[in-house]
Amino acid sequence: MNPISSAIPSRADLAGADPAGFVLQVAPEQGIRVTLVDVREGVAMNDRFECYSLMIALPLGVAMMQEVYRLFGPDGRHWDLLMTPLLPDPDGRHILEAVIHREVSATA
Repeated sequence: MNPISSAIPSRADLAGADPAGFVLQVAPEQGIRVTLVDVREGVAMNDRFECYSLMIALPLGVAMMQEVYRLFGPDGRHWDLLMTPLLPDPDGRHILEAVIHREVSATA
């Protein structure tokens, strides 16, 4: 398996993660705590792939533009993801979304 695709977590891994355990790197040596608010199943191109989107809420008063960000998970792993802003949550927190299309392993 390609090491890049294997580094991206599965939808099940993210759905089971601690929602408060994520950090978004916004500059070198600078991160902000974010909250995983949703992991939605998408439509994969075939049975070899899975597709999902993840949404993170930024702290109240923080808004970020579309950019490639490094997202750190609760277990310390990190992923470079293109994240796009969505409409704010009802509580006013801004949301970023990343769409993942990854190859699943033959044993998954």
